[in-house]
Amino acid sequence: MRKANKLLKILVMTRTINALDTAINKNKAYQNTLKQQTKAFKKLEKAGLSKKQYNIIDNAISATNDCGTIYGEVAYQLGLHDGIRLISELKKIK
Repeated sequence: MRKANKLLKILVMTRTINALDTAINKNKAYQNTLKQQTKAFKKLEKAGLSKKQYNIIDNAISATNDCGTIYGEVAYQLGLHDGIRLISELKKIK
């Protein structure tokens, strides 16, 4: 792995662990969505599903969450990489 890629991974991990937690705690849209999620899971618990049915739904939700997480990580890395490249190009212009 190139040094630039290692550094990019370190930056992404730092920002997504520390700064992201702070940002989402302040974000009203995220907090509203979290409340909707809680309500949906309460309804799911009351649905009277069998253990097998519940596990199928849980696996589908987990797979969707995992996919969204990885998508977000890749998008963030790409955006950060693009920002670094833009700064580099702008320095060349000066």
